[in-house]
Amino acid sequence: MMKSNPSTLVKLLLIGCLSVVCVAEDFDFFYFVQHCCYLTTGKPAADFGIHGLWPNYNDGSYPSNCDPSNPCDQSEISDLRSSMQKEWP
Repeated sequence: MMKSNPSTLVKLLLIGCLSVVCVAEDFDFFYFVQHCCYLTTGKPAADFGIHGLWPNYNDGSYPSNCDPSNPCDQSEISDLRSSMQKEWP
């Protein structure tokens, strides 16, 4: 049986949530960018972190402004942020 890695599970959960939220948005694809964590030894990292998941258009441009009539409310994601700070420092 495969051993579950908590950071992998968090990444998959994040991607799943974002894909549900963004299905109706107007863009062509996502850039999913990862980076190596803690590369101070010169050896390959054992794990990767998510650098970003960004919507893009096929012509190379990307959405640059959110809907000003629907501002972000940080309180709506406070439980997610506290969980991420604990599980994904």
